[in-house]
Amino acid sequence: MTVTAAVLVPPHAEPASDFLPLWRFVPTFVRNPLSAMPKQVYTDRFVVRAGAGGAVWVTAPDLVEKLLLAEQEHVRKTPLERRVFEHSLGDGILTSDGAAWRWQRRTAAPLFRHADLLALVPAMVAAAEEQVALWRATAVAGTRAIDRDMEATTFKIISRTIFAGAADSEGAAIQRAGGIFLQNISWELAAGILNVPRWVWHPGKRPMLRAAAELRSAVATILARRRRNGADGTDITARLIQARDPETGTPMSDSQLIDNLLTFLAAGHETTAKALTWALYLLARASDWQARVCAEVAQIAGDAPLSATHLDHLVITKQVVKEAMRLYPPAPVITRVSTQSLRFDDHDIAPGTHIVVPIYAIHRHRALWVAPDAFDPERFTPEREATYARAQFMPFGFGPRICIGMSFAMMEATLLLAEFVRAAKFEWDGVHKP
Repeated sequence: MTVTAAVLVPPHAEPASDFLPLWRFVPTFVRNPLSAMPKQVYTDRFVVRAGAGGAVWVTAPDLVEKLLLAEQEHVRKTPLERRVFEHSLGDGILTSDGAAWRWQRRTAAPLFRHADLLALVPAMVAAAEEQVALWRATAVAGTRAIDRDMEATTFKIISRTIFAGAADSEGAAIQRAGGIFLQNISWELAAGILNVPRWVWHPGKRPMLRAAAELRSAVATILARRRRNGADGTDITARLIQARDPETGTPMSDSQLIDNLLTFLAAGHETTAKALTWALYLLARASDWQARVCAEVAQIAGDAPLSATHLDHLVITKQVVKEAMRLYPPAPVITRVSTQSLRFDDHDIAPGTHIVVPIYAIHRHRALWVAPDAFDPERFTPEREATYARAQFMPFGFGPRICIGMSFAMMEATLLLAEFVRAAKFEWDGVHKP
C-alpha cells in the first residue's frame, strides 16, 4: 500500500523584516536569536551588513563549502564563541583552533569509528527501554515534558557508553546546570555581539557563571574518581587520560581533560535530545508518519529488541530524524572570523570580518527547498538526498570541523526514535507550543 502523507507546516521563527536597529535587536535576540536574522538570509546567496558591527551571512551551499573547506585555513573561531564558552568548555575540541584543535581531534577521532560504535547499540536500546518502562509506571492523565525525558535518556547513554558509567551519579546535577547555562546563553551572545566589556553585568551572567562552575566541578569529580579506580580501558575518558601530544609527548592537563570531557558530555547528549524532542513533536502532529515509523519497526524487528543489524533497514525512521534536524537543527548557526582578505561572488571580505553560516535559514532557504517550512521526510529518500549540494543539509556542520560524534548521534537518534514510537503513541495536546 502506498501512503501519501499530509504535509504539516510546523512552527517557524519569523525573521526580521530587515536589519534591526540596536534598540530592537537586543530584546529580539535575547528572546530568540533566530528572529533577529534578516529575512534576506532565506532568499539570497550572500547577505552583507555594512558599517560598525558589520557581518556577512553566507547562505549558498557552494559558498559555504568554499568558506568551511577551501578557505578553512583563512578563517578561525570567533572571539564571541570563546567568550560564551570560556568558563565551561575552556579550550577543548569544540572551541580551540590551530595545532591545539588538530591534536585533540586526532586523539578523539578513532573513538567514533562507525564499526566500533555498533558495539554500543545494546546500551542505547536498553536506555530507551528504561524510559518506556518509566512512562508505563508513571502513566497519569496529563502531559509529559518530553524534552526532559530525552535529556535524561541521552545522558544515560553518554554516561554508559562514552564514559563507561562514570558519570551516572552526577547526571542530575550536570543536566540541571547545563539547562541553566543554555537558558541564559542568549544574554552573553548579545553582549558579545555588542562588544560589551566582559565584566559588565547582565541578567544571564550570574546564572551562566554559576552553572559553568557546577559543570566543571562535576566533571572534575568524575575524572578524579576514574583516576582512583584506574584509567585503563577504551572509553573516551581512558583514551584522553592516556593521550599524548604528538609533538611534545606531554599528556593533557587536568584542565584540558575537563574541557574535552565536558564537551563530549554536554554536546553529546543535549543536541541529540533536542533532535529527538523535535522529531517526537513533529510525529505527534503528523500521525500518518508516526504510523509509518511504527509499521517499519514492526516489519523489521517484530517484537524483538532492536540491534545493530536493524539500523540500515530503518529507512523511514532515519528520514524522519533527518527532516526533524532540517527543520530544527540542534546547532542553528556556524560563525567564523576571516584572518585574511577573502572573495565570495562579487564581494570582498576584509580580515577580521564576522561571518555567519545560518544553518537554520539554509535548511529553509526558498531557493534550495520545495515548501521549505513543511515537514516532509520524503525529502530524504536516497534518490532525492543524492541530488542535494554537500552543504545544503548540514545539521552536524561541514568541513574538517564537522561534528566528531555525527555517526554516534545518528545511530542513537534513529534507534531511540524507533524504540519510542513502537512502544507508545505520541500526541500533541493542542495547547503547548514550542
